[in-house]
Amino acid sequence: MSSHKRMSARERRRQIHKRHAVIVLTCVVLVAALIGGTYGVTTLMLRQAEPAGASSTVSSRASAGSSGVSSAAASSEAAPSSTGDPTRAGEAFEVSKTNLTGYQAKYPNLYVKTKVGQWKNAEDKAVYLTFDDGPSNLTPKLLEVLKQYNVKATFFLTNQPEQKNDIHYIRDIYKAGSVCAVHSASHNYKKIYASVDAFLADFNEMYELIQKETDGHCAPFFRFPGGSNNPEMSASVRKGILQEMTRRGFFFYDWDIDSQDAMGAGASKIYENVISGIQRGGNIPLMHNSAVKKATLSEVGSIIQYGVQNGYTFKTLDGTLDPSMYSFSNSVFLPLLKDSPNFKLSDKHEARFASLLGISSVPTSSTVTSSN
Repeated sequence: MSSHKRMSARERRRQIHKRHAVIVLTCVVLVAALIGGTYGVTTLMLRQAEPAGASSTVSSRASAGSSGVSSAAASSEAAPSSTGDPTRAGEAFEVSKTNLTGYQAKYPNLYVKTKVGQWKNAEDKAVYLTFDDGPSNLTPKLLEVLKQYNVKATFFLTNQPEQKNDIHYIRDIYKAGSVCAVHSASHNYKKIYASVDAFLADFNEMYELIQKETDGHCAPFFRFPGGSNNPEMSASVRKGILQEMTRRGFFFYDWDIDSQDAMGAGASKIYENVISGIQRGGNIPLMHNSAVKKATLSEVGSIIQYGVQNGYTFKTLDGTLDPSMYSFSNSVFLPLLKDSPNFKLSDKHEARFASLLGISSVPTSSTVTSSN
């Protein structure tokens, strides 16, 4: 009897152990199934959310990396092919990035993505306010004035040591709807005009900063510190810079109205210079937004008031305005545009500068002899 009871106890323990083993095994199976199911569902959702062509993009990036070309350059070269018609803006910028050496091989992201197409003449009574050397502690006040009159402007920006606490205002300029473009990082003439390589290094530094602060909306044009005819540039460096920047898709604007605030003009003289320039038919006033240009800031509202009261409209430079109308260096710049698939002067100024472009043109009533 006692033996039977002992055997029953053992059997009961075995059964309990078996049940425990079954429970543990079942739990393990359930957990594994849950993990596998979650992974499968997540993978499916990610694949459904993945943009079309993503796999080919990854492939192209890997290919670009293996050939020493950045992913941005690879995506630019993979853009839709162009018809080659320079009158059609918005198509992919055409450039060869093979067999590059020296400074041409540097900064693979420093390329404009889309072509300009044919530039336009300035509209009647259009004014493009431009401010160099910002941002500064005066930038918020300037943006307030522009907002008050519902006017946008174009800022050619720098990153000099005294601007270290103000550089974040670039984002405010962008958010306000004004245009952000490169002027220079250092604004040191001797440094940036020492060579094409030096200019590119400085330009790329400022370009990358603006790209970051504007979510990739740095303008495809720039302004030379001191203007394109700055005497700190030798003729060979000027030609080299223009060749390389044009090759990369960038072009420049000088100005046709000088407020003379850079030379220390007082408030009333700044106002007089800009207004008289507008009255003469000028379109692009040169002004400054550095921390010491309080006199300039004080006159911006009055300049806008005069313009509005006299039928002028204020616009930003968006890259469509023909830069040849304002360039101080057309004798170097324009020959670079001959047969370019990316740039074309307006009809009026193509006729005006036919000799520099190396084309034959029938003179028109609007043809003007250039001294540039």
